[in-house]
Amino acid sequence: MKALLFLASLIATTTSLHSQIDTMALKTPEGICEKMLEFISFEKDEVKDWDEYRNLFLPGAQKVSLRPQEGASLRRQVNSMNIEEFVRYAGPNYPKAGFEEYVIGVNVQEFNGIASVFQSFYCRSLDGNYEARGVNSYQLVYLNERWWIASTMYINESDDVKLPNELLFEEYRSEPAGK
Repeated sequence: MKALLFLASLIATTTSLHSQIDTMALKTPEGICEKMLEFISFEKDEVKDWDEYRNLFLPGAQKVSLRPQEGASLRRQVNSMNIEEFVRYAGPNYPKAGFEEYVIGVNVQEFNGIASVFQSFYCRSLDGNYEARGVNSYQLVYLNERWWIASTMYINESDDVKLPNELLFEEYRSEPAGK
């Protein structure tokens, strides 16, 4: 009986610690944005837990992608969808090639339970067919002891519009003119 109680206690403690570890990232704006990048980075044919992904967002959250049109710095193609539409659209095709994305700059503005995060990124498909840099913009809300994503937008840099140095960590900045 003591062994059974010990085993039950161990399982409860492990489950509690696992939950704490999973939710620790949701305690800061930077943490939830990093959790998002962890989710969208994956090995070829990796199966994703879309419920974990949904748990990052408020109900009704929107994902907006903007695609710059070459040769016209302010012309863009816009695609907007809610989280369920994204899961239906991306889910079946998501793991085919593998993908990695990482932060190359971050700027957080926070006030009274809301935050806006500009997260500059570098990304590439693991099959070598795609590579880009750009900005993820997150609008966040602090509710029930954690941060939630209310909406995201992203846009890649283009030949006409490059990421400015102020949105990049120092090691990713280009040399100033004249150096």
